[in-house]
Amino acid sequence: MSTPPATGETQPPLEILESGTGHGSLTLHLARAIHAANTTPPPRPSRSQIQYVENRALRPGDEDAKVDGNQTPQTDDTTQLEWDAWRTERNAVIHTVDVSHKFAALAERNVKGFRRGIYAGDVDFYVGPVENWIAEQTKRRTKTGILSSLTGSSAVEPFLSHAILDMPSAHLRIPHVAPVLRRDGYLVVFMPSITQIGDCVQIIRKQRLPFVQEKVVELGLGMTSGRHWDVRLAYKKSGADPSSWASSAEADGEDSVSATDAEVTGSRVAHNVDEIIVPEEPAKEEEPVMVCRPKVGIRTVGGGFVGIWRRIEDPSGR
Repeated sequence: MSTPPATGETQPPLEILESGTGHGSLTLHLARAIHAANTTPPPRPSRSQIQYVENRALRPGDEDAKVDGNQTPQTDDTTQLEWDAWRTERNAVIHTVDVSHKFAALAERNVKGFRRGIYAGDVDFYVGPVENWIAEQTKRRTKTGILSSLTGSSAVEPFLSHAILDMPSAHLRIPHVAPVLRRDGYLVVFMPSITQIGDCVQIIRKQRLPFVQEKVVELGLGMTSGRHWDVRLAYKKSGADPSSWASSAEADGEDSVSATDAEVTGSRVAHNVDEIIVPEEPAKEEEPVMVCRPKVGIRTVGGGFVGIWRRIEDPSGR
């Protein structure tokens, strides 16, 4: 693999967060997608490169795991030093985080064992809660001292290009991800049930997080041809007639735009029914209800749901 051509302009690295490493299957797919952005790595150290998030709780069965912070290479270990130096120059990286040391160790072995470890340098493995990882990364990247005085701000810039949450109670982690996700970055959430996707919709609206929904898909066999779902908050026109319930946009007298129409017109404001956003100041006093129903299409058999949101500009101008 050759060195990526220089563009003459320094670009921030592509950084993707995967929370919920598991066996590392998705990790390998992500690593393969970004692999070409990095240069050829030096020889890989033989010992594990798993890093441990600060202040993590020790899970049952993890007693043998190292818990006193990140692993520190020996000063005379030139292989490790060369590896660490190369890692700082990468143009793309997958940060995969799991609360279980056993899963992280298994995934690392799987990645290192696949095609002689060709993708091992593209992935950084962490053990600990993802919210703690975000806090730790934010602290490391915060501008201080002279750099802070030059830029006029000590706040850390969003550094994640995309984020993938495949874990229990993933909706509770969305508020932690939002501040560090770059504009137009995608938030992908895997859930076993459609009602949990609804939890994501609820928390995004309740906390006014800067996300717009792209789609909700039920996974089909082999993760192909999954059917789309309509998951949104809506207001009732008539409490006695559920068929007359309307979305917030319809309740405000706005015309909804179908997905086909949106594709033809290229509209980003009214893309499809999945992107209808409940206004911050609803005209009606009653609380909206959650609408979860499959869109018209071919019946498929699958397990789980994927919700995809895109990060938009928030009031702070990010």
